[in-house]
Amino acid sequence: MPPVERLFAACAPGLEPVLAGELRALGLTATPLAGGAEARGEDALALACLGSRVAETVRLRLFDGPAADLGAARAEAKARFGAAELHVRREGGHATLSVEAAGEPLHKRGWRARVGAAPLRETLAAGLLLACGLDPDRPFLDPMCGSGTLAIEAALLAGRRAPGLGPGRTFAFERFPGHDARRTAAVRARLAAEARPITAPVHASDRNMGVLRLAQKNAAAAGLEGHIRFARADASLAELPPGGAGLCLTNPPYGIRLDDDAAGAWRSLGLLLPRLAGWQVAALGPERGFEALLPWPPDSTLELQNGGIRCRLLRYRP
Repeated sequence: MPPVERLFAACAPGLEPVLAGELRALGLTATPLAGGAEARGEDALALACLGSRVAETVRLRLFDGPAADLGAARAEAKARFGAAELHVRREGGHATLSVEAAGEPLHKRGWRARVGAAPLRETLAAGLLLACGLDPDRPFLDPMCGSGTLAIEAALLAGRRAPGLGPGRTFAFERFPGHDARRTAAVRARLAAEARPITAPVHASDRNMGVLRLAQKNAAAAGLEGHIRFARADASLAELPPGGAGLCLTNPPYGIRLDDDAAGAWRSLGLLLPRLAGWQVAALGPERGFEALLPWPPDSTLELQNGGIRCRLLRYRP
């Protein structure tokens, strides 16, 4: 019987329950913790690194117990993993010892051509989509798409394309002593077999032609050419995709101060909202200020962080 692996996967603060739910959907036992989720199961490292859209990084748990025993655990880990960086966390008389299993940060999917002025990480974008309960069979719209991250992750999720299956992509755990390459290959094959055609329309628009061109390049690099309809338009005039009500999720510009450009973008979103009757609508915004520019208060909010900035996911049902 293959060994059960225990891991800790980190994510953007606020998305811990979303990450834990995703890891459970991959077949693991998972519990949300501050900053991420702890999970265990057979082939846990391969499943998390290849299949998690929300995890920023994945670490193999080597020790979890009394801090007094940490020295012996560290010596054993160094003997086994050599120069690999070990991560220690102490809390009172308790300690954990872990080793990096992903290697390159997991938000680097391999399709982003260039980072825009205000990048939204792929992992955070996927977490927002899952937090909103994206239905892969319903339309998706991002009326302020920027470099296209939300639309691209929505299309990849709708197509059940595992994020870690990029060509030539490998992970640190594959170089661990005793790694079973055949089992990891089987996990790759299993995840690849879950892919399905993208049938629901995905629309992305922006008033900036420069970022639209970048979004189109990113979509093509992600293998999604023809699956996302890009258009130049102000958010207030965004063309709604066919197929009835779906999810509109966007990341409007915002900052520490309420500048005119950001305020104008949020006012445009406010003009769009009445056209989205029956839709689920969500916008990522700062702790306070911008939602006052929308025609009604949010039905619910989710506290999280985007690049160290405290934010809220504002959710509406027009």
